[in-house]
Amino acid sequence: MRAGLIALALMLPGAAMAQQRTQQQQAPRQDTLADQVERNIRTCIGSSQDMALIARCMDSQRAVVAPRLETAVERLLATQADPARRDGLMAVQAAWANYRNLRCDFAGSNPERGAEAAADRAACLLQFDLARTLEIEAFLQPPPPTPPQPQRQQQRR
Repeated sequence: MRAGLIALALMLPGAAMAQQRTQQQQAPRQDTLADQVERNIRTCIGSSQDMALIARCMDSQRAVVAPRLETAVERLLATQADPARRDGLMAVQAAWANYRNLRCDFAGSNPERGAEAAADRAACLLQFDLARTLEIEAFLQPPPPTPPQPQRQQQRR
């Protein structure tokens, strides 16, 4: 069960991870945010089966991710020169946060999970915040340069 919770917490949407892998291939190997979070959670949990500890470890990593998410959102908002677009983006972010909270509150309220429900909620929140951070940071990355296209010779008629 513990392994399942850890796996749940560390699963990231494929697109965000693919983008991060592409960036890694272009630069020297660095620990990604997901790698750092995973390593820190494994260190924090160790071999414990205590669900309260597992939830606290995930909450502590969420506290590490939160400032980076806030910075990414602020950077994304700064790209919007049109006030209406900026307001729209703020509404999207607020709706995302509301969905995250409702979804994770639901995940953490399953009475059949007992003491594990709190860890389920913490894992859900961490997963959402981590994925959103990676999504926004990937969006903010400049596109890779397009390779020059070979010129075609014009055909004569």
